[in-house]
Amino acid sequence: MNQTALAALISQCVLQLLERNLDTRKNTTEQKEPQYKPYDNAYFFILFVMLFYSFLALTVFFGYVRSKKAVSKQDPYQEFIEDRN
Repeated sequence: MNQTALAALISQCVLQLLERNLDTRKNTTEQKEPQYKPYDNAYFFILFVMLFYSFLALTVFFGYVRSKKAVSKQDPYQEFIEDRN
């Protein structure tokens, strides 16, 4: 291949690439997307709410179970003496 033809081909390719880059730079401000979406962290909020109410329910449940165990662990002899008076 002739060096002048090769140089002309390379210069045309470079010009086309530069024109594409210039065209895309003009449109980048128009098509720019925001860095984050407004509801990007919604699943963290849902997870937090679920964990909060799970903790609340388990606390109430275990408190109820412990109170029942405390009543059932009373000494039967002590109950008999209290009922006798």
